[in-house]
Amino acid sequence: MKKSGVFLVALTLIVSMLAGCGGQQSSTADSKNKIIYAMSDEAETLDPTLNIYARSSNVLLNLFSGLFKVGPDGKLAPSMAESYTIDETGTKYTFKIRDNAKWSDGKPLTAQDFEYTFKRILNPDVASKAAYELYYIKNGKAYNDGNATADEVGVKALDDRTLEITLENPTPYFLDLLSSSSYLPVRKDIVEGNEGWTKSPETLISNGPFYMAEIKPKEKYVLKKNPHYVDADKVKLDTLEITFIDSPETELAAYQNNEIDISQNLTPEGMSQYKDSSEFHRVPRIGVYYLDINTSKDPFDDARVRKAFSISINREQLVTKILQTVGKPAFGFVPYGIPHGVEKDKDYRDVVGNLFKEDVSEAKKLLAEAGYPDGKDFPTVTYICMADQANKDLAQALQSMWKENLGVQVDIRTYESKLYWDEMHQGNFNIGWDGWTGDYLDPMTMLDQMESVNTETNNRWSNPEYDRLLEENRKTADQKIRMENFAKAEKLLMDEMPIIPLYFRETAYLCKPNIKGLLVDVSGHMIFEYAYKE
Repeated sequence: MKKSGVFLVALTLIVSMLAGCGGQQSSTADSKNKIIYAMSDEAETLDPTLNIYARSSNVLLNLFSGLFKVGPDGKLAPSMAESYTIDETGTKYTFKIRDNAKWSDGKPLTAQDFEYTFKRILNPDVASKAAYELYYIKNGKAYNDGNATADEVGVKALDDRTLEITLENPTPYFLDLLSSSSYLPVRKDIVEGNEGWTKSPETLISNGPFYMAEIKPKEKYVLKKNPHYVDADKVKLDTLEITFIDSPETELAAYQNNEIDISQNLTPEGMSQYKDSSEFHRVPRIGVYYLDINTSKDPFDDARVRKAFSISINREQLVTKILQTVGKPAFGFVPYGIPHGVEKDKDYRDVVGNLFKEDVSEAKKLLAEAGYPDGKDFPTVTYICMADQANKDLAQALQSMWKENLGVQVDIRTYESKLYWDEMHQGNFNIGWDGWTGDYLDPMTMLDQMESVNTETNNRWSNPEYDRLLEENRKTADQKIRMENFAKAEKLLMDEMPIIPLYFRETAYLCKPNIKGLLVDVSGHMIFEYAYKE
């Protein structure tokens, strides 16, 4: 669902429930009911209504809970919703909110809270980057575009415990969407008039299995079990400490010294050392790392140039030699792990297959056709990335490949996380590193990122036929038509190459053997609601 905020060793597929994590016992965590988990940095935002980032979702899904959630078996399960009905059109959902639904300060959670939240995300004055994820709701896009009022949006609290949601079209995966971070509730009296509400534990009121007990900027978050959570009696963990370690080398040392229980930002050394250990885990994840191309700037406004840069890359070398990570070279945008809607026993990626192939000779030919034989007179390329070592290594490898294979010069510029995304959004680049992780098991979770309307994830590329194919898929439940349209749209995307897929992701991490019940979902989120320490 989200942009990747860090370069994790990374994916593609379902959900992993850990029965145990193998290896030596941890002596760390001072309390038996406390788990310490390392992230490379703080969440970009702790406001669910503004979030599009994977790192933030990792925290938010432990603090908040939506109408639905991922259950302990990895399947969709009701959370704040006690029950629901769907009308004969398949577009009107009526949800009953659980009687015991409360916020972490003990106040009741109501249907009005969900109505407020969804309309807040779509409110054009709020300018949430996540608004497009609610365009499934009737008049959601129209309201966000300023062409409808809030009252015309298809979300209405009929009473404190009854929420009615009307969609633009039947959406088979709508309940899955309701478990994602974009549909987590916030409370009006906490949010309104208080821009800093997420900065203090006293005002960061949530409704999930944990509440925020302590915020130490650049150091850690301390989450405590929420006694008012609807399923509090099933939460075994008392404390979840999320510590921030920006260096993978430092994180590995912390894991080896039993200072943390779970490490996800793995170095090649850590991979090599633990790859045959029961403490090392690889979980399929529906995501991809790729390069954004600023198609508004010459010469990358030419599809031949973009494709030349793509097919002159050696992806296998990047994955196995340069990054020394897990994952599969990507020759399409939709990752493995998403089932094909018609051939039920097959994966979409396997049915559609590779949509391009690496070919240096063809790349040189395309560049020459665009007016740059052997790279002659090609302007220096501005490549931007984050400042961590893995990103630098990737940038230097690409720089070398493009110099050797195309004869072009690449200027690498590195930025810290927040500044990086600012540069990206302002268009101050030719090529930039990026990543996306889906929220649900349908190709739409990836392909809608490149629609013209999604200016947050689509860097200035537009194709009316691409938009038409996806819009048609929103209006039909015929899976044969949908899968054919998805394949056509993805082929079009790869022919024009406004993005360059590099490799499909996996979630790789280390976990101490006495941690049980940890859930890692298809999006790579660490869910601690069911976790405990033996």
